Amino acid sequence: MKQRMTKRKSGGQQVYSDSFKILVSREYLTGKFSYSQLAEKYNLPGEATPRYFMKWYQQWESNLDLEVPQIVDSEDPGIKNEQELRDELFEANLKITALEILIKKAEELHGAGLVKKSGAKSSKK
Repeated sequence: MKQRMTKRKSGGQQVYSDSFKILVSREYLTGKFSYSQLAEKYNLPGEATPRYFMKWYQQWESNLDLEVPQIVDSEDPGIKNEQELRDELFEANLKITALEILIKKAEELHGAGLVKKSGAKSSKK
């Protein structure tokens, strides 16, 4: 994947979409890629860019205010352990990111908004 999900500011500085930053950060967190490998994979200017994405991601994640439920010790084999739940959550978040990217690409390709804008009012007939 040699594409970047960016826009350019007037000064030539690139602006990356939040979903792209999340994607790159989550790939780094899997432990399979270094910063320099991610920079090469996504054609980023250097390893400082994915490193910045990670700092941004950690800040973004800390601002989510997710409420983590208390862990209850149970001997019920039907209850999943914390690591299994974290793995499922990670996979679900990757799917969300992939779908956001897919929607954005479809909008760019077809030139139409596919996502309903918040606050949009329906027309009265």
